[in-house]
Formats: sequence, C-alpha cells, structure tokens
Amino acid sequence: MVFIRKMSKQEKLIVEEIIRFVEDKHNRSEGHDYSHIMEVCRYSIEIGKRIKDPVDPFILICGALLHDIGRINAPNGLFHGIDGASRTEEFMESLIDDLKTIRKISRIVVRHTPTSMIPPQAPEEKIVFDADALDRLGLMGMVRGIMGKEGTMEHILENRIAKRMADYHKLYYKESRKIGKPLHKETLDIVTKLRKSLAKRAKQIHEIESYKLILEE
Repeated sequence: MVFIRKMSKQEKLIVEEIIRFVEDKHNRSEGHDYSHIMEVCRYSIEIGKRIKDPVDPFILICGALLHDIGRINAPNGLFHGIDGASRTEEFMESLIDDLKTIRKISRIVVRHTPTSMIPPQAPEEKIVFDADALDRLGLMGMVRGIMGKEGTMEHILENRIAKRMADYHKLYYKESRKIGKPLHKETLDIVTKLRKSLAKRAKQIHEIESYKLILEE
C-alpha cells in the first residue's frame, strides 16, 4: 500500500518548516546529526510505501524528522524519546492547531527508542523505530555509533558490536528486514573483522605484559 492519502499543500509547507528546524538544531550533533535525521526520514518513507498497514504520510514524516530532537543539548540519550516528545508537542503547537495529530507525532518520538521502554504500536511508530535501526547498520552506522562515546576502545567496540548484532532482529516489518538485509550482512562482516582485530590486540598486549615480567626477573 502506498500512503492512505496525499499531503495537502499546507502540510507540505509545515514539513518544510520542520526540515529547516531540525537542520538548524542537528547540524552540530555528534552521531545524531542532520544526515541521520534525513536518512531515517528516507527509510521511513520507503518502508511506509511497502507495508500493507495504513500509513498517514504527514504524521510519519513529521515523526521521522523530529524523532531525535530530545538529544539536542542533552547530557545523554537515556530519556531523549520522552524529552523529545514534550519538545515536539511544543514546537508542533506553533505550526498546527490539531491536538490529536500532534499527539500521534509525539508518540512516534517517544516510542522510536527502546530507552523509553514504551514499545511502538501504531504503524507510523513501528516504521520510525525500524528506520532508526536501519541507519545504525553497516559501516556508516557502526562509525556513527562510536562517535562521542567515552571509554576504552575495546569497551566501546564490544558495546557497539553487541547492540548492532541485535538491531536487525528487532525490526518490526519484514519489509524493513528486506531493505536492511545488505546492511546487516555488511555489519556482520565488519563485526568479524573487528573481533579478529580485538583478539589480535589482546594477544599482543598479553605478550608485551609477559615480556615485561621476564625483564623484571
């Protein structure tokens, strides 16, 4: 099914306003920058056009564009879905006078991330959840996930590997899995290489430590 309806001229103007807003807010973000927002929006549209569930294009696109607004000037991302929902509602109230539509958009923002611990229910919510996960896969997704993280290289990489290995299997729609299959394969190849490199590095460190002990005898 292609979207249940076409967006009105007024809705298109509102989307353009949201794009300007998120470009301004995300242009200095690490890992969740403007390019990530637009990729999630692109994936959302692609998934929305493929699935059989009825999808409202305006609600979907607004939710996709605003899904990470809670990350702006936030110390961590633990509550970015919940914080982002309140920011979304306030911003959308300046653009439209339709509380029901605003609530549907804000629920996408809340439920796009597992950290909110509120699973997506509506098709638009599941789509943005999947689209966000798709942009975490592959080489670019892995690099994006490392940006801004603190800790040792080994800890960061092992943490990212564990999360990326799970992302593909958490996708809601089979259409999302079809879209993400090449990226998942790319992720598996990257993980294999990273694990080999980490194992080699650990072995070399152990050898150096053993050599140090010999010198101290």
